[in-house]
Amino acid sequence: MSSSHTVTVSMDVEAGQKNKDKGISQDLILAYKTLGVVFGGLVTSPLYVYPSMNLTNPTEEDYLGIYSIMFWTLTLIGVVKYICIALNADDHGEGGTFAMYSLLCQHANIGILPSKKIYTEEENLISTQPVVAARPGRLRRFIESSIIARRLLLLTAILGMCMLIGDGILTPAISVLSAIDGLRGPFPSVSKPAVEGLSAAILVGLFLLQKYGTSKVSFMFSPIMAAWTFTTPVIGVYSIWRYYPGIFKAMSPHYTVRFFMTNQTRGWQLLGGTVLCITGT
Repeated sequence: MSSSHTVTVSMDVEAGQKNKDKGISQDLILAYKTLGVVFGGLVTSPLYVYPSMNLTNPTEEDYLGIYSIMFWTLTLIGVVKYICIALNADDHGEGGTFAMYSLLCQHANIGILPSKKIYTEEENLISTQPVVAARPGRLRRFIESSIIARRLLLLTAILGMCMLIGDGILTPAISVLSAIDGLRGPFPSVSKPAVEGLSAAILVGLFLLQKYGTSKVSFMFSPIMAAWTFTTPVIGVYSIWRYYPGIFKAMSPHYTVRFFMTNQTRGWQLLGGTVLCITGT
């Protein structure tokens, strides 16, 4: 083996190691930033569930039932919906309602609005390979042949985006208002109008910062959410060990069933309150 070949191999190995280290550091930075965006709502939203579940004379089993509903809601939404379904709806790195609609338009003739398809090098490589066309399903043929169905599909995508925008506005408003309202506990002299005015000022400041991009805003809030995310489990573990170690039995879906059997119609009406535990997801 020549010396030049040996040097080339060595340089390739070194370059590969540098790219690997760079990839790991980028992943760590991205994980750090997501603390200020993704997990911010996830670790705060469950706090709103218990106050919204207005039960008359609640028993221990009622509280266990509510916790069981929260646990399985977060588990099913996080694992089944997001990991198994939503992460597969990937349109060139983009996700969400419009990305899913874009994927449907790419694989079926259902688009109404004119669009310009952007091909990547990977797609050009795939396009040179022979592809066996599969027989379109009945649902696809129905949507392609019906202008009403295609318009309803587009309307559903727009409605989903509007709901996301509404959640993005309401969730921080409720979170900030609840946090500032907590000042009235140690400081009873703080009036309700003062709480509302201070909350409005903070919200205006937050939305003004948003123009600098999600990356910068999340980087700024990540230390706060990291402190919250890591101290909350510590307090929770201590409280469970000190006051109620039996809370883990609520992980059984048995308590969810018992909750609805005991409260019946009232239980189904209160089920809307558990949606609050997933508003941040």
